[in-house]
Amino acid sequence: MNAKLGTRIIDGDGHIMEDNAGIIARMESPYREIAQRKGVIFPPLDHLHAGRAVETPPQRDQRAPVGPQGWLDFLDDVGIEWTVLYPTTALAYGKIVSLDYAVAVSKAYNDWLHETYVKFNPRFKGMALIPMQDPAEAAKELRRAVTELGMLGAMMPSNGLAHPLGAKAYWPIYQEANRLGCCLAVHGGAHDRFGMDHMNMYVPVHALGHPWGLTINCADILYNGIFDRFPRLRIAFLEGGVAWLLLLLERLHASHETHFQYIPPGEFGVREEEEPSRYVKKPS
Repeated sequence: MNAKLGTRIIDGDGHIMEDNAGIIARMESPYREIAQRKGVIFPPLDHLHAGRAVETPPQRDQRAPVGPQGWLDFLDDVGIEWTVLYPTTALAYGKIVSLDYAVAVSKAYNDWLHETYVKFNPRFKGMALIPMQDPAEAAKELRRAVTELGMLGAMMPSNGLAHPLGAKAYWPIYQEANRLGCCLAVHGGAHDRFGMDHMNMYVPVHALGHPWGLTINCADILYNGIFDRFPRLRIAFLEGGVAWLLLLLERLHASHETHFQYIPPGEFGVREEEEPSRYVKKPS
């Protein structure tokens, strides 16, 4: 309870700084030894984050990265009851193309997050990485993360995977999340391939990259009927604000009337007689 506001405050999108050595130490062999020699685990977010004279406030103020105790002190200082933790460099994990490596990295990250933060204090709630490059393995890791590691669910990258998030390839993941009753969350961070690859100024790249990935994937999820197929499934769309949803619904409304695509009987999706905005508001 925040004494000043008289209400509970929950941070739904907190970020940790990964400890590469700690994650590598939890990887299975031979991935562990290879990663130790390279010192790198995750692909770069994109080329847009580097090669620029850009600093974030922590870099400009020369603040050291905080760990569990620093995070806890912050929660106390601002009156936040608990936080849901997401990665930083691992936001790019969707760009891993080696299936077995994606599995090994996801497991090691989840073990590290559990042991370093989730076990440290119950005010830290974890969101797992799952190897969506291999949906069957992703469903297994989601189950382990929720039932054995106490995670709230898993993060899905808004950019980097082979398919948009409504694709049939990912339905086994949604089926498992539906069974578990856990949450999934779409999170941006990688801004390439959105038509901004050669923008010379970074502010518009950062401003547009986050909501654009959410917009694309939300549209694909809606029109593939994911919430009808898996009625207990909950998906959050993070770090893009909320205005993108208004843009999406306005654009879908017109296109739904003029360019509707036939949906075979027995399949799910936004039907021709439905309005996209009303479909979004339907109770689960």
